[in-house]
Amino acid sequence: MATRSGVAHSTKQDSYLAGQELANKALQNAGIEKCNFALVFASVEHRVEKLLEGIKSILGPGTHIMGATSPGILTNDFLSYEGMLAGILVVASDSITFNSCHTGNLNEGLEIIGKRFGRELKGMLGGSDSNLLLIYDAIVKGNTEAMDFHIASPLISEIESEIGKWPPVAGVGIVDIVRPQEIRMWDKNAIVESEIMGLVIKGGVRMDTTIMHGCKPASDYHRITRMEGNKLLEVNERPALELVREYLGDPDDVDWTSITSLITLGVNRGDKYGPFREDNYVNRMVAGIDKKNGGLILAETDLKEGEEFQFMRRSIETDMVGVEARKLLDSLDDRKPLFALYISCLGRVKKLYGSENEEGDKVREALDDIPLLGIYSGVEIARVRGKVIPLDWTGVLCVFSEEKD
Repeated sequence: MATRSGVAHSTKQDSYLAGQELANKALQNAGIEKCNFALVFASVEHRVEKLLEGIKSILGPGTHIMGATSPGILTNDFLSYEGMLAGILVVASDSITFNSCHTGNLNEGLEIIGKRFGRELKGMLGGSDSNLLLIYDAIVKGNTEAMDFHIASPLISEIESEIGKWPPVAGVGIVDIVRPQEIRMWDKNAIVESEIMGLVIKGGVRMDTTIMHGCKPASDYHRITRMEGNKLLEVNERPALELVREYLGDPDDVDWTSITSLITLGVNRGDKYGPFREDNYVNRMVAGIDKKNGGLILAETDLKEGEEFQFMRRSIETDMVGVEARKLLDSLDDRKPLFALYISCLGRVKKLYGSENEEGDKVREALDDIPLLGIYSGVEIARVRGKVIPLDWTGVLCVFSEEKD
């Protein structure tokens, strides 16, 4: 049997019926009666147990089902991040295999869990045709007064220390800005939280990725002269906030509570003064300020003293998103696209960013009839200049393909 895939969405309010609708529509769209694997994402408002029960009632107990909650869903014919939503990708194939593992609790320590997960993952990655999808709960559970993020850098570092060389990889940190404590993930018969999951896809299939930041340099280079964990305390041997105040203008006019929408730091991994290339940059979101020490609180811990960065302006050029997606498709040459996954930072949506168009629409247009499932994230994981790292304010497009007959 040739590989067949299909996607579907549902906005039904009854979780069980939504699950049945998802499964029925996806099978119909794929032109199949059964499948090996299903990737499912749904808003936290759904009763996850009932949603999965409805899906299994159609797909049967033999289908490997994996996924997580997501604040939004994107398919070839649908895009929304409001209300009760669910989306599914089904795949039927005699050649492609899907194997998974999950490890937790992330609250035990990211280094500990990363190493444990890496050891388990290593045994699944044998062979040269492995592709890896990572899904983890990005929210620290138990703090109901503020939304704290698990910092992904140490997690990724420890996984790498165990598995060695990365296969083609992409990943997503799951968030929800309204009900962050209700994030759930599922794999086969397990429904979990505060864990990391890995999906290894093999069998003549290849995952190609491209990243789309939507940020451009808005300053010259500045040198980091003091870091403590994820706190940027000094820049050019001055308190970081002093420089930020100069960058933003009169401090009396700045709403510091919205700093995450004002400041992004970009590190250029390519030619320092060469032509701007978006895929050379690692962008770091500023999650808050440390008034006492005059510093910035970053979303990750990977920036180091001595490194140079630029202030970045957020500028999603939706037409360029479509251009980059088409470039990825063109790079496949004579390979046959099978299905695609799009992971996009929730902050990039039209409602939150304030753009005129949805950047996800350009991805949908570029993919045309290639089955596409997209979700919105808090953290995106991909390669930049050969290094696997967590990203902020980024879209990651993954296209899975096989050789043509």
